[in-house]
Amino acid sequence: MIEVEVKAKINDRDDMLQRILALGGSHVSDEEQHDLYFNAPHRDFALTDEALRIRRSGGKTFITYKGPKIDEESKTRKELETEVSDHQTAAEILESLGFRRVREVVKERSIYSIGEFTVSIDTVRGLGTYLEIETDLPDGSDYGEALSEIFELYRKLGVEDGFERRSYLELLELARE
Repeated sequence: MIEVEVKAKINDRDDMLQRILALGGSHVSDEEQHDLYFNAPHRDFALTDEALRIRRSGGKTFITYKGPKIDEESKTRKELETEVSDHQTAAEILESLGFRRVREVVKERSIYSIGEFTVSIDTVRGLGTYLEIETDLPDGSDYGEALSEIFELYRKLGVEDGFERRSYLELLELARE
């Protein structure tokens, strides 16, 4: 699967929520997400632009691999994800294989849908509030049209700047330095 995603820093969560609803957005869920990131023993994911995480959210746990970003203007990348039953055991398996914990990212996420797009307002502990718009496409798809539609949706929501390609993990690591 290819995840086509663009995010932007926003200043006013409530104002953005009103804009999403005005465009016909439907509320999907509110979640607290705990993402535990790992680095590999055989290569540095910070250098290869990859990510491996265990996400706990809504009583479920997922392990996710994200490949390198495939363009210069978005966070579009290959994503593989599967549900696991126990986050502690999943973390112990990875650590037993030589993967090391990097950092936990915690966020409050409100999820909406507008057409085929998922629109999330994220309040990230230590970073502030962001808007993410994404859609998933089959591997090998031409994602250019979806990316154009995402930027058009941002325009309709009144967001013309503040776009951010770095992950929340990268931003938190930069803030630590």
